[in-house]
Amino acid sequence: MAIDIARTQQQSVIIQNLKRLAILRLIVCCGIALALIFIGLEETPPMQRFMLWGALTALTALSLLNLWRAKHGQAYANELFIYLIADVILIAAIIFVSGGANNPFITYLLVPIVISAATLSWLTTWMLCMIAMMLYGILLFFYYPLPALDHHLAMAGLSFHIIGMWFTFILSALLIAYFVVDMAFDLRQKEKQSAHYREQSIQNEHLMLLASQAASTAHELGSPLTTIKILSSDLQHLSELDQTSKEDLQLIHQQVHICQQKLKRLSQPSKLDMSEPQSAMSFLHDTTQQWLLLQPKAQFVWRQPFEQYSQGPQVQYPLVLMQAIINLLDNANNASKKAIELHVTWEKNHWQLTIQDYGKGINKDFIMPKQPMDSDHGLGIGLLLSHSSVLRLGGNIALENNQQGCLTCITVPYHV
Repeated sequence: MAIDIARTQQQSVIIQNLKRLAILRLIVCCGIALALIFIGLEETPPMQRFMLWGALTALTALSLLNLWRAKHGQAYANELFIYLIADVILIAAIIFVSGGANNPFITYLLVPIVISAATLSWLTTWMLCMIAMMLYGILLFFYYPLPALDHHLAMAGLSFHIIGMWFTFILSALLIAYFVVDMAFDLRQKEKQSAHYREQSIQNEHLMLLASQAASTAHELGSPLTTIKILSSDLQHLSELDQTSKEDLQLIHQQVHICQQKLKRLSQPSKLDMSEPQSAMSFLHDTTQQWLLLQPKAQFVWRQPFEQYSQGPQVQYPLVLMQAIINLLDNANNASKKAIELHVTWEKNHWQLTIQDYGKGINKDFIMPKQPMDSDHGLGIGLLLSHSSVLRLGGNIALENNQQGCLTCITVPYHV
């Protein structure tokens, strides 16, 4: 799987570079064509004109081929190197029939070498460099002059070499502005992505540590919970206890039973994979009811009557999403001075649950925790686990202050 992903990413980079090369080549072809049309080739022999336009047409066709293959996602590992060699040969052919080494446009032979140095290996770059140097040497002695250009420049009192240097400068500036800057941007994006992956890897290590500690703690809690459950059941039958004490013991018995059920789920990972298919609103209703079993004194209200909410599409989520929402409900309830307010909105590809509490809110410099942390406001490990769980499902959690307190927004896609 990792090899396939790396291969796909490598092919994507090659396709992107082919697009850039094709666009740059089309700019060069347009510039050369306009220059040839402007100066006219009436004084140039027919064979020389045919060779000149033939090489330019081949260069244009190569660009269109690049764009077509890139559009269809087709690219081989060494394809860019082959195209760069073709560029060097075709540019040398154009220069061969337009003044040879006297044509200052010959410096454009450096461009494929720069592209190769930025994208390919040192071996291919040196091979391309040797080919370009050999062709440059040949063009010093073998070429066809271009009398039409010399005639036009002479009438204007300009030098062919000076005008050619100006034209080459324009092309070089376009190269730097488009190709090199674009590649530098890609490199910065890759660095950011690598930093994000490193950060995510560190966070996953913390989560694995928490998971190991949770598994160990769950194993240790089995016996004490069984003892508490048995004692609470026996104490309920004592005749000297009043009704209030018996109700408290019954609550303790229920809470211990819930804890045992959760520990049993931890020992059976298959039961943690997916909940039963149901409507999104039914999933949220089950989540709030499960939360009330854990927090009997908690209070919440829906912004509008529950019955008025649309049931939403059929969904099926891992049980960790329910636990993530319960953690956030706990945080909001602990911080709020009165009943928290819930609201659901339905979008095209996701739904969003907002939790409005009426507390002090979060600090202005608050950021999502990336590792376990201690907090008096209930925004430590619980929020870390919730955020990680929702992110894995393709969703997001955002917290912001408003006039009432803190607004927690949970965004979850319909399908995971």
